[in-house]
Amino acid sequence: MASIWIMRNCDDVKRYGEKTSTLVRADSLSYVRAIIGSKVVAADVASQEIVTLADGQDGIHFGWPQLPPNFHIALLARLNELRKPVQGDDDEDQFVVAEFGKGGWAWVAYKLSELPQQ
Repeated sequence: MASIWIMRNCDDVKRYGEKTSTLVRADSLSYVRAIIGSKVVAADVASQEIVTLADGQDGIHFGWPQLPPNFHIALLARLNELRKPVQGDDDEDQFVVAEFGKGGWAWVAYKLSELPQQ
């Protein structure tokens, strides 16, 4: 059975000194919290380590707006949509990424073979 992962790439070299990428398996989430307009953070069942899944600061240098107020709820809704097809015949993992586009901030899903190579 395929899995759904939430992914965040961060290339804030000034803040972290390196490019980082975070992957959290969606079915292991036990805690999701939003700092309204700013961040969506989560913890997994096993480690209870808190990780940032989306950060409005990632796009500030592009002139992007802050995250929408209920962006954490939008994440849960998106995961719910994706779970149904995953239970079918498709064995390819899916990755959900917070992206800013024409319609504003959204949780965009990619299959492993479709992930942007950046």
